[in-house]
Amino acid sequence: MGFRYRHPAIDNPQSAGSSSKSVKSLLFFALAWVICTGALAEAHLGIRPLDSLGEVRARFPDTQFVRMAPDWADESQVLFSLTGGALQGQLLVLFIDGRPEYRREIADGFADDLDALKLLAAESDDQALRVRWVRWVPAAPLRVQDVVAKYGRWDASGLSDDGFRLYRSWDARGITVLLSEDEQSVLMLDFVFSEDEQRDAFIRRYGQLPVWLRPEGGATDAPDATPRITPAR
Repeated sequence: MGFRYRHPAIDNPQSAGSSSKSVKSLLFFALAWVICTGALAEAHLGIRPLDSLGEVRARFPDTQFVRMAPDWADESQVLFSLTGGALQGQLLVLFIDGRPEYRREIADGFADDLDALKLLAAESDDQALRVRWVRWVPAAPLRVQDVVAKYGRWDASGLSDDGFRLYRSWDARGITVLLSEDEQSVLMLDFVFSEDEQRDAFIRRYGQLPVWLRPEGGATDAPDATPRITPAR
């Protein structure tokens, strides 16, 4: 039988990272898993949208995972630093945690799927945390010309959220890079999953799409889009 699933950063783009009550739209686990045939971007290193923390750990068995505490993260956002093993440099992976919202809905008496919510609220970190975006900090800065040679001319440029850091972005590819002061080196790269990758992930995981990813509904910006090069702390 199907199993009801709700996630505040999945069902409603406006609810992710906020204290407001999530829209009560529901997703259902599929009776059978749908195999994703689309190739993922090389930069994701096999990390897919909606992958669990446990799945990412299994993909990098010799890598050290350290939970971070950036000041921009709320209770639904969990950031891990990955270093060592086969990795060249550092990966920062942001996960979305739906358990705080599940617990609030249980306490509020939203009980049409109370048993399912209790199961979800009781999941471990390895089960509950789901990938939102990936950041790569290479062991040594990359040359800007090498990045441009790989991805082409950038779509946009400007200053980061803190107003002091220069960035370039390839919006169609979901890539944003932070530059050195002389604009000759790339210090870190952010990778946000494309809408096609997210659609594949939802079909693979749950058998259907949330409203904000349905082409006929006019997809909006994904929930919890990566901060514009906000440094992790």
